[in-house]
Amino acid sequence: MALLSNKLCVALSCAVLALVLFTGGPARASSIVVNHTNWDWYDSQSQAVSDAVGDQAIFFSHASVGSNIVGGMQSLHSGNASKYQLQTASDNGTPPSTTNPGTFYEYSRGNPGWQQKIDLFDTYVDNGWRSPNVDFAMDKLCYIDQNADVDYYLAAMAALEAAYPDTNFVYWTMPLTTSTGSDNVLRNQYNDAVRAYAALHDILLLDIADIEAWNPSGVEQTFLYSGSSYQRLYSGYTSDGGHLNSAGALRVATGIYSLVGLSLEGPEPVPEPATMVLMGAGLSGLLCLRRGTRARTRIRETKQDTAA
Repeated sequence: MALLSNKLCVALSCAVLALVLFTGGPARASSIVVNHTNWDWYDSQSQAVSDAVGDQAIFFSHASVGSNIVGGMQSLHSGNASKYQLQTASDNGTPPSTTNPGTFYEYSRGNPGWQQKIDLFDTYVDNGWRSPNVDFAMDKLCYIDQNADVDYYLAAMAALEAAYPDTNFVYWTMPLTTSTGSDNVLRNQYNDAVRAYAALHDILLLDIADIEAWNPSGVEQTFLYSGSSYQRLYSGYTSDGGHLNSAGALRVATGIYSLVGLSLEGPEPVPEPATMVLMGAGLSGLLCLRRGTRARTRIRETKQDTAA
């Protein structure tokens, strides 16, 4: 009976282990997300953080709202170059023969349509806008892209991460407008899907929409549509209802600094649900085996490092 009991315990532990590995899939990882709660994290950090961020090379493809953000990056640097060390440089879809650390390479690629924007970013990365030429690469859709297919975007970004694991790819939500119509609902739905993806994966996310939607007093700007509440752009961050004024641009530009700084620090690892089940399965097997055999089973929790 003792032998049967031991075999039963081993079988049970193996069954639980198989359940975790083959049906649970990867557990939720630790994304780094910058939104309205931490967009200004960088402002309170030490000079060591500023120096580390100032040693990075970044590529950013965009259109008009992106140009507003680039202006914010330039204003931050001109106002305090020792704190905001990144210098902007206009470029195109192919990197120069030599890139320099401490440079924010920006390319205004216009508005050819949401799908072509995503495809072009893939081309730019293939052309060399990736490690070792730059440390971070990112592309931003615009508020005119409310009909974009979020699954297409997420799949394209995941494919780039798989192809070039040494590059830090930054996901973005879609900018909002001050409007209260159906187009802003579509933007919110797209953004919610990106946030949900971030909750289940290990990514870098600049949540521009959430940064735009909260005023300096910490009040979220929302509207009701068909009985549901949605975010909209705070009117104090724009002069035309969509493009960013100086206040809005500085806010998002600071968010970029915060995202890069946080990614270099890395998140605190936390036990994931599947990891805890895996540990439980191993401990159960260990208790069973010690009663009838001298075998020892150890299940160690694996800590996942976020790519910085």
